[in-house]
Amino acid sequence: MTLHPMLPTTLAQFADVLDYPQPGLAEKSRLCAQTVARMALPFLAVDSRQLSPDALLSAFAREVEPMAYGLQEEAYASTFDLGGAYPYIGYQLLGETYKRSIFMLELKNRYHAYGLSEGGELSDHLVCILRYLNVLQDEEEFCELTQYAILPALDKVLHAARMRDENDHSALPLYLAVLQALYDVLVTTVGEPLIKAAPWEEDHAQAQCEAFDEMPLAYDAMD
Repeated sequence: MTLHPMLPTTLAQFADVLDYPQPGLAEKSRLCAQTVARMALPFLAVDSRQLSPDALLSAFAREVEPMAYGLQEEAYASTFDLGGAYPYIGYQLLGETYKRSIFMLELKNRYHAYGLSEGGELSDHLVCILRYLNVLQDEEEFCELTQYAILPALDKVLHAARMRDENDHSALPLYLAVLQALYDVLVTTVGEPLIKAAPWEEDHAQAQCEAFDEMPLAYDAMD
């Protein structure tokens, strides 16, 4: 397949919006919205309340523009640090496992091959991967990384958010609306996710409970 010629630039702009808040966040969001609109992508809404990707980005820009910088930081933290939507693709797919470490090391090596730096972040951070896709020349690798990693992780995060809050897409919390816009753009230009991210957190919690139940307690041993 041939990727949309504006997609790499668009992903770099999404990275700027999803990075830790910096001055000019509203302007960056509007620029990204304008770029997405110029892509003229077909948009198939799930229902009449769902906003298009450029509309989601424009709404985000309107919300953050009057915010003091501290409030923008709080909005970011409440989504990505405290809200469970951790922006680490490997973590969402694999948890804190050896496989995630291998994934991160491979990403780091690929970044360095293109002269990219993680900028102090872990290599599986969504922003780092988006900036890598901006310069990646191999379309097959581009699609694989998108459909086997980014999209499954985003799908998992967005699904979990809706399970917590059943509002329609137009009412998604600030940064989750940007993630929804990114998801829609990638699905439209690259394709649907090819795997489903396992709910490993639930399996891990269950395993911990089972291990605790089977653990002999000190006073049991004294009987």
